Amino acid sequence: MLVIVGPVLAMFLSHVFAALLGQQVALGRGATNSERRRIAASESRFLLLGVPPLAILSCLTALGVSLTDAIRTTTVIGALSLGYWSGLAGRRSGLTGWRLAAAVLAGLVVGGLVLALQVVLQPGKAAAGGVL
Repeated sequence: MLVIVGPVLAMFLSHVFAALLGQQVALGRGATNSERRRIAASESRFLLLGVPPLAILSCLTALGVSLTDAIRTTTVIGALSLGYWSGLAGRRSGLTGWRLAAAVLAGLVVGGLVLALQVVLQPGKAAAGGVL
């Protein structure tokens, strides 16, 4: 679970840091405690990104799926979800027909690239069966 929570927490902290730096540059002064709390609260939505993979991992583990298979399944579902989210964003922006299909395909391609990067960045495991 720390493998999921760690990167999400790092992303949250980096967004808070970037927002604080941006505000400092824009205002020409450091942030007050109240402004820091407001920015942290505003950026806390990124912490929700860890909820779906944690839920999937927890459910699969509770069903008796091995940890390795549960992690692989969670990773593949996450990559496939990019197609869904791309389609949803395309639909909300008014895309229809082949343009909507292209948006979904773009999300799936990005998901595939993420999976490929995981294999490349774990070369010892790639030779022994890879992430997938």
